[in-house]
Amino acid sequence: MLNKDNQGKVMTVLGPIEPNQVGNTTTHDHVLINFQAILTEPLNPKEKKYMDEKINLENIGWVRFNWSSSKDNLTYEDKEIAIEELGHYKKSGGQTIVDVTNIGLGRDPEKLKNISQETGVNIVMGSGFYVELAQKKGYTNDGIESMFEVIMDDIKFGADKTDIKSGIIGEIGCSWPWTDNEKISMEASVMAHKETGLPLLIHPGRNQFAPLEIINYIENLGADLSNVVMGHVDRTIFDYDILKDTADTGVYINLDLWGHDSPFYPLAPETYMPGDHQRLDMIEFLIEEGFENRILLAQDICTKHRLKKFGGHGFDHLLTRIVPWMKSRKIDQKNIDKMMVQNPQKMLTIK
Repeated sequence: MLNKDNQGKVMTVLGPIEPNQVGNTTTHDHVLINFQAILTEPLNPKEKKYMDEKINLENIGWVRFNWSSSKDNLTYEDKEIAIEELGHYKKSGGQTIVDVTNIGLGRDPEKLKNISQETGVNIVMGSGFYVELAQKKGYTNDGIESMFEVIMDDIKFGADKTDIKSGIIGEIGCSWPWTDNEKISMEASVMAHKETGLPLLIHPGRNQFAPLEIINYIENLGADLSNVVMGHVDRTIFDYDILKDTADTGVYINLDLWGHDSPFYPLAPETYMPGDHQRLDMIEFLIEEGFENRILLAQDICTKHRLKKFGGHGFDHLLTRIVPWMKSRKIDQKNIDKMMVQNPQKMLTIK
């Protein structure tokens, strides 16, 4: 069980804070990451020669299209660059970032703590296991209880042999089809979610019915669906009837890929990555259907080309460009505040 003194607070890498200190929040991003596990060959096999090139002005167009094929693009671990990038977010009015870089994605608690101290941005650090592809072989061999203890240690004592504690369980990786090992990981995550009162944030597989399959599974395990965040809904669900069915379950709907500007989706070429105008359409639909209290927003910056230093939109994209666009489309300030401040505040508060 968590220290009772922390209940009703938000756990950041610098320790617990009061919910009213959360402010404008992105609820799924990566301040630092090693994403090499998802390296894929480019769509055009003749372009494999570009995979080893560093990002530069001459190849940035290729990188934007083939973002999972550039080795250089899939890792950014420089603390000073991260401080600079989060500085832009802070200046735009950003106060909190949920960094769901967890086991399998190169999590670095000490660096996150230093970055938070230098920038004044609250960072909430993730726990749990990303998709099976990113894990060591046999990672579930010791069973659910062992994985549960790993997550609990991150939350109660500190992650990766530090005293820096996780404040969210996620992003818990699910592929499509969902693997047996990922189901074991999910069960351990739900156990920790029930034990601690921390929110559970899920990375679903790339199929429109994947979120509902996962929700049904974790509900049977006793998860508190009102304290569950379904991630990547904007790149997963395109049918609004399925979107409504998913929202009707009571989970938070995370539209978390704002600024991802290539419609080609190399990890699922049979589908596509929507544009920001389509995300705005989804917001308007969800608000019309009465789900304004369950919408969360983020950018899921997880590749180098989306950082400002490398020609990208940066962590301030939502606040500097999308919020004004929302206002121009008559989404009122009350609902903007719910999505950017109040909903994240409620979600991150330890139950």
